[in-house]
Amino acid sequence: MNINEIKAHLADMANGSDVDFANAAQFLLQMIAAVEAGQMSASEAAESMRDVQRQLDVVQSGHQLAFKEQLNTIINGLIALAGAV
Repeated sequence: MNINEIKAHLADMANGSDVDFANAAQFLLQMIAAVEAGQMSASEAAESMRDVQRQLDVVQSGHQLAFKEQLNTIINGLIALAGAV
């Protein structure tokens, strides 16, 4: 998954009906923008993304599990990209 695909997935989630995941996706988009603008290092962003993943660990609701898995996959891709920088 490349950064443009990741941004597209996050944009879809940011416009979704689940407020918690929409907010998380919007936060991740803001972090990507900060890294791209040089306002945040890739390692700082990766740590913040791991924090988001830890917050998602509490999600147990059945209807939210699909969102959780999708967001975890996206975050893992972003962390991998951050490590490649």
